[in-house]
Amino acid sequence: MKLLHSIILVCAAIALVVAVWWIVLGTDGYYGLSLLDRPHHDVHKEFKPGGIVGHGLGIVGSAMILLLLTYSLRKRIKVVRRIGKLSTWLNYHIFLGVAGPILVTFHTAFKFGGLVSIAYWSMVAVALSGFIGRYIYVKIPRRISGTELTMDEIEKHQNDLTRQMIDEFSLTAEQFKYLETISAVDKIKTRGLFGIFTFFFYDTVGRFTLRAKLSKLGKEMNIDRSKVHTFYKLTLMRIRSARQIAFWNSAQKLFHYWHVIHRPFAYTMIVIMVIHTTLAITFGYTWIW
Repeated sequence: MKLLHSIILVCAAIALVVAVWWIVLGTDGYYGLSLLDRPHHDVHKEFKPGGIVGHGLGIVGSAMILLLLTYSLRKRIKVVRRIGKLSTWLNYHIFLGVAGPILVTFHTAFKFGGLVSIAYWSMVAVALSGFIGRYIYVKIPRRISGTELTMDEIEKHQNDLTRQMIDEFSLTAEQFKYLETISAVDKIKTRGLFGIFTFFFYDTVGRFTLRAKLSKLGKEMNIDRSKVHTFYKLTLMRIRSARQIAFWNSAQKLFHYWHVIHRPFAYTMIVIMVIHTTLAITFGYTWIW
């Protein structure tokens, strides 16, 4: 089932790229023209916000944005919680959160003004904060069901890794201290909420030097070549686990503040979008119907 969802998402992503490519090529520089010159372009009638293509992009994009709200229902309604894994729902939520705003942007023809501009920039804020929220989300350890692990469960996993490394490679206290140093757990702990930036730095840029440091440690320990891969795997898992423990409190606070920012923009976007749609229908903009 996981493979099926992955195939669906990949196909959907390819379809989105093809659609954007078709729009860009098919408009022949239309979106780059000034507002005064656009009415004279050959595709203006079809690609303006009220045109058959432009209007359609707005409808499909808005439908995607409304559809991504089902993720919130999945988390809050007991009956729906039993349907699929939360991580799968989140993947669709993220795709719709990217595809919807892209199509809506083409619907606007990059013309932002009035009340609708508030909805549009709220949508952009929701999308950007969604990427940040996704990063924080994946760094909080979870079970297969998607629920968060407790601190006790994470520490137990950490202790299990420690015992395994001692049994297989006889790591000393000094060598474990070295692993703590290169994992930057002290920096993540002491910097509070700003520990997220330290976490992000070592999780991205720091990974390029981490391999070399672990290689140095492996050579000092004379690890057998047949066990090098296992050594790297275990040490990386332990470093990741140590960082998660150090990041735990900050992640919980950040996730709280993220909801405070994310939700108001989302509600603002939806309310204004409904008003915009209602007014469009009232004044006869009903697309192909």
